[in-house]
Amino acid sequence: MVDGSLHSLLREHVGVALARAEDDFETIVADAFEHLDGKADRATVDRVAREGFAAYREEQRGWDGGLLDAERLLAAFRDLDLSGIVARADFTCCHSCGTAEIAGEVPGGAPVTGYVFCHRQDVDAAARGEGLFLSYGTFDEEDDPAEIGRRTVEALRGRGLTVEWDGEVTTRIQLPLVWRRRRYAHLARSPGVPEEVPSDGITVTFCDYTRDRGEDDPVTMSFEAFRGLLYELVPADDNFITCQGRSGDVVQGIWEEGPRFWLETPDPGARCSYGRWTTLDEAAAVVRALARDDRVTLGDLGGLETVTWT
Repeated sequence: MVDGSLHSLLREHVGVALARAEDDFETIVADAFEHLDGKADRATVDRVAREGFAAYREEQRGWDGGLLDAERLLAAFRDLDLSGIVARADFTCCHSCGTAEIAGEVPGGAPVTGYVFCHRQDVDAAARGEGLFLSYGTFDEEDDPAEIGRRTVEALRGRGLTVEWDGEVTTRIQLPLVWRRRRYAHLARSPGVPEEVPSDGITVTFCDYTRDRGEDDPVTMSFEAFRGLLYELVPADDNFITCQGRSGDVVQGIWEEGPRFWLETPDPGARCSYGRWTTLDEAAAVVRALARDDRVTLGDLGGLETVTWT
């Protein structure tokens, strides 16, 4: 048994973990038990987690095929990365650590003018419905941090997000969004509940070396879940994502120096791949066709290069 305040704390902890969509049922239960320092018995933690998973699955069924606000933010961050502003979501534990470590995210060989990030506590607050705050700045004291703020606001609004900022460099950028991410396969499953396999699912593997996240074994998920992972993938060398359609055709993408995103489809029989540099929006459109129509449309973008395997 737990009292009302402890029960509320437990539900909140589980709810935030569900909204993050990073850990499976067993991990969330173990983390929640540890978070409460043994003040709640495991049976209670397990029950609250089961209830939370069921409620989150039901909420997710009600989402349409459009981008969630958190996914819009990730897409805007990738736009900023390509424009010379290092953009990271859920970066470090707090503001102080974020500002101290963001310089380590600067890609080699790419000119950058500034940075923007939200840290783990920011994301937790957004998952609780408290909105999301962004920190921003420059790497060179001679550059104008207000310009970084303005460009960030423009990118966020360009992705359809509501943004609040007074233009002052002492004020963090605020977005009145609720953080939600799509759970899939083992991340959506709880004991005794059959896995929901999407009818137009694709099989995905990916690795984000910078965040130590990925799926080494192929996982079936919806196109919408894939798209969220695509926009989340940090543009650091060798971070990759692959997807396979129902007939076995494969489309795979990788971040390379620039940063630039290379998208290709392999042809094992010819021992080569056909590919080109694409935007993430173009890559998403190609994978949408693979998921919905089971066909590879990369060639429709034109100008494919042949890469012979050695």
